[in-house]
Amino acid sequence: MENTLFTSAIALQGDIDTRVKLASETKQAANDAAFIQMVFFIAGNQTANIKGGTKKAGQFQTVLIESHDFPKRHAQTVASIALNKKISALVKKGLDVIECKTDAETTQAVANILAENELTTVNKLKAYIAPPVDKVAKLLEAIAKLESEELESFKVAFEELLEGGSE
Repeated sequence: MENTLFTSAIALQGDIDTRVKLASETKQAANDAAFIQMVFFIAGNQTANIKGGTKKAGQFQTVLIESHDFPKRHAQTVASIALNKKISALVKKGLDVIECKTDAETTQAVANILAENELTTVNKLKAYIAPPVDKVAKLLEAIAKLESEELESFKVAFEELLEGGSE
């Protein structure tokens, strides 16, 4: 095919592939760094012993925002994960059987405890502390968002499902 525009578009594919790979690697590196940051905060709270929802927790979050220029949302995420009772109890229980003499040993032990419990990303930590999801409420919310044509299609499909279940 002798179309220079097609040839140029095809030639750009290598550049696109390289940039997509670089973006993916960069995103993974950022996710890894965010998880390591959470490990440090969780380990640090083992000695600071700040309880979530207290004045100290609010001060901790304020310090992150005002003194360290954390975006408010990120400071809230850090505080909710690092000060969470469920995560703190899990880590404390694990640290009770391990003797850590240095901050580095404590940090590594916290990372190991989280990994043993398959809490290896910030998203997994968030899911671990999230309240249970009411599946019925979530379905009803999704149904409520359907457009009129989609809603009619859903109703027909649901009726067929009900009829098939009564046989």
